[in-house]
Amino acid sequence: MTSNLTQGPHQRPRAEDRARSLWQALRDCPLLSSKTPERDHLWLVVMETVCTWTSTRAVPYGSTTPVEITPDYAHDEAISAMDWLHTNEVRARTLDPDHLYAALRAVATRGSHGSARAAQLDLLHGMTDVPPGDPVRWLPLDEDGAA
Repeated sequence: MTSNLTQGPHQRPRAEDRARSLWQALRDCPLLSSKTPERDHLWLVVMETVCTWTSTRAVPYGSTTPVEITPDYAHDEAISAMDWLHTNEVRARTLDPDHLYAALRAVATRGSHGSARAAQLDLLHGMTDVPPGDPVRWLPLDEDGAA
């Protein structure tokens, strides 16, 4: 089963088409807990509709600082969206196309396992001894390399 959402190599489908195809793919899938061609197709549709295609900024839930997310984080987004679908399958099936898309996009980008959180962790990688809630300030380096 293949998806035919994309019009060309770099064309993103219209928002209403993305929402409708996502909703239809979930509707066509009998149970998310069963390995079926329809579930595999749903994964493809999630990748094409929910995941980031270009650089953008998002604020992870619980944070106040936006971070840049790129298509490099699409795998985090797909896993986060599908995990939410598995956990909330009954509720997800009651949502209309626009609300389903909005819920999955929010979880995929801003959720605890989404792309914004992954990007934030990448930015803070290697920092130690910073108590939770304390601000981190970036300062320019002087000529000797000290801040």
